[in-house]
Amino acid sequence: MQSHPAPDLIVTARRIHVLGDHPPVQALLVRGGRIAALGTADEVRHAALPGARTEHVDGVITPGLTDAHVHLTLWALARRRVDLNAAATLDAGLAVLAEAAKSGEGWVRGLGWDQHRWGGFPTKEALDRACPDRPAFLQSHDLHGAWVNSEALRRCGITRDTPDPEGGEIVRDAAGEPTGVLLEKAIGLVESRLPQESPEEVRDALLDAQAEAHRLGLTGVHSVEVTGLEDFTAMELDGVLRLRVLQAIPLPRLDHAIGARLRSGFGGPWLRIGGVKMFLDGALGSRTALMRQPYEGGGVDDRGIRTLEPDVFRENVRRAAEAGIASTVHAIGDAAVELAIDVLGSAPRVAAMPHRIEHVQLCPPDLWERAGRSGLVGSMQPVHLVTDIPAAERHWSHARSRGAYAFAPLANAGMTLAFGSDVPVETCDPRMGLFAAVRRVGWSGEPREGWWMENAIPAGQALRAYTEGPAHAAGLSHRQGRLLPGYDADLVAWDVDPLDCEVDALREMRCVMTMVDGEVVQRDGERQGLGNRE
Repeated sequence: MQSHPAPDLIVTARRIHVLGDHPPVQALLVRGGRIAALGTADEVRHAALPGARTEHVDGVITPGLTDAHVHLTLWALARRRVDLNAAATLDAGLAVLAEAAKSGEGWVRGLGWDQHRWGGFPTKEALDRACPDRPAFLQSHDLHGAWVNSEALRRCGITRDTPDPEGGEIVRDAAGEPTGVLLEKAIGLVESRLPQESPEEVRDALLDAQAEAHRLGLTGVHSVEVTGLEDFTAMELDGVLRLRVLQAIPLPRLDHAIGARLRSGFGGPWLRIGGVKMFLDGALGSRTALMRQPYEGGGVDDRGIRTLEPDVFRENVRRAAEAGIASTVHAIGDAAVELAIDVLGSAPRVAAMPHRIEHVQLCPPDLWERAGRSGLVGSMQPVHLVTDIPAAERHWSHARSRGAYAFAPLANAGMTLAFGSDVPVETCDPRMGLFAAVRRVGWSGEPREGWWMENAIPAGQALRAYTEGPAHAAGLSHRQGRLLPGYDADLVAWDVDPLDCEVDALREMRCVMTMVDGEVVQRDGERQGLGNRE
């Protein structure tokens, strides 16, 4: 039976920030999932068709926010596994694991340990005490390390004679025995042997995660999930995908994508193909981010791990671009960031969307102008700095950290910023990202004066990095990121005005309503009816 189109919807609020160069308005007209008109309440009522409904929101409306860097399936599943993020010490983490090991069978899995919080890398002997009879695999807070027990090493055949894989390290003790910590590509020695969840388990977990994203004010995500294309395609076919997803192509699938003539920008309004995801280095916390100069306190060769050779990287970018596929490149250390700017900045452009650098965590002042002129998107995660300030000071030094999370210098130089979270590495709550970009302090509130405040940006610019920036990165500036006529009716309402409030209110404000495609999906923290789309 053919369904009738939904009647027009007039949305009014205390204030509506439509962005672009347009001043705030009183009302929006939503028709067919798009913004049809805007202006005063009278102007919008005049433009509405007969039978229009009206909804007044007691809040301030902005475009829906997009998290420009997520591992959504991993986060969804991690919400159902052991969470070590709150464990302040190794002993606290072991207590949580011992309790978890009492129920269920098979592998004990979890995420969130942090060697900086725990005073060093954990060991297999410690994990054996908590999980003596079951194999255990625990991912680090930054996802660049894994902690496993003796049973896991045994099952995967990892011994003192196992060589380090290229781009990875099996951490060993003084006698050469594996300690139970695996870094970078060495993680795959165990991860590839883990049992996989069923499609039904993944779908249920993703539906819960999607509802949580809506509650936080997110209407879109840029996914770097390895299985994202399959996971989100299944949700779209079932009619339950309510996030706008830009999905990256994993590098191992590049040849297949080229052979299938897949291109960046292919897809529809819910699921769109992004760029090919590559890694140039590791992470700050594990001292595997690739550096120009050695880490503080390290030897002359202590400069991190290069996970992709420059010539191979350059050739991958060239092949992808010639096939119409943009590049999405992980670069954290200053050496990796410089290589990414040089290669991507000189690579052929892709019509559908720009090349982008993920993280850009350490970009020294001598690279700011080059980054700004490059035409690249800086996909950055402000919430990382809240956790990383102590590690950056320790491993990079205060002086080098002038180039850490350099939001303002990069934006002023001309680089488009697209903000995200890297969830489950950090919370995907965009309020914390907004706060971090503006205030630049750690979880403890230190340093009280802010950390390298010349790199801070105002709230309005931070909001645009969650709205207009991701839209530009996805090649969708013409229909997402703003609330102008013809744009998608993806919006959120806050109980305070994020562009006119105290800085602390940015992390405390409440998302009172979320709308995607003209449909209210969350109101006051409660999930709304999500019937299948026809």
